[in-house]
Amino acid sequence: MRKKGRGRTVKGLGLVAALLLCLLQPFSLRADSPCADKKIIGQECWVHVEGLELDFLARVDTGATTTSLHATDYLIHNESDDPLENVGKTINFLTIASNGEYKRMTAEIAKVQTVLNAQGREKRYMVRLTLAAEGVRKSILVNLRDRSKMKHKLLVGRDWLTDDFLVDVDLAREDAPEEGEEE
Repeated sequence: MRKKGRGRTVKGLGLVAALLLCLLQPFSLRADSPCADKKIIGQECWVHVEGLELDFLARVDTGATTTSLHATDYLIHNESDDPLENVGKTINFLTIASNGEYKRMTAEIAKVQTVLNAQGREKRYMVRLTLAAEGVRKSILVNLRDRSKMKHKLLVGRDWLTDDFLVDVDLAREDAPEEGEEE
């Protein structure tokens, strides 16, 4: 014998869910929505690093707390074996942009960050850099890491994305901006 009413409840819940989706979708598109002023970017984004005057095709990673820049060949003035004692000292490092151009940069070590990853705990130096993309310019702490084996030499994390960007993983931006074109 079939129970009456159960099928109606399931259909009723589906109808309520569909109705809510229809009602909430226009809300997110309203001009007074908190999302209205945010730039929409994809999984990759062209980012200009001031001071280096280099452009990077960055990987956009909403799962990463901190932005990370490829850096090798560190030289620290009066380096100590204890990374924490190097905070406030000058670090000089080598990086490579998406076009293959190598550049050295000097910055002050602002902090040492301990990162947990698949390889275990890793200490990384952090320097303050200004990054610009899509008309947004921000100064943030960026950790330095050897990203030689990775396609993207710059990974942008939530520290840079917060308040200004929405990430649409369906978007792909593979071409560099044309000269004179705004990012």
